[in-house]
Amino acid sequence: MIVADDFQINDTNVVFKRDEYPISKIRGARVKTNSLKDHALRIVIIGLVVSSVVWMIFPGSLGFLTAPLALILGMLLALATVRKYELQIEFQHIDETGLQWVSIAKTNKLSVKELFEKQASEILRNIT
Repeated sequence: MIVADDFQINDTNVVFKRDEYPISKIRGARVKTNSLKDHALRIVIIGLVVSSVVWMIFPGSLGFLTAPLALILGMLLALATVRKYELQIEFQHIDETGLQWVSIAKTNKLSVKELFEKQASEILRNIT
């Protein structure tokens, strides 16, 4: 379970467990509540990625058997990792990726969501 001690926010870094994010590259913070649409899209995309990797490994007639199984397996694995709440930061990457929202922590528990909201406001206070 995620607890307040997992977060450390100072003038230079945001630290969650072993991951560090420089404050100078953070532009925003939010707590996102994922909808059914978000979950469905993630499940389909992960299933298709796993299926395409298997298709590349086993081309031809063997791919016709293994790709559908890989699609189902990928979807099941994605379904097992679904989380309702995410703490996200808007992070400025140093390469061509640019500015994007990055999830730094996920949970299904409402009590942890409240902790995420406190951490997001703390991050916003330190970046402005």
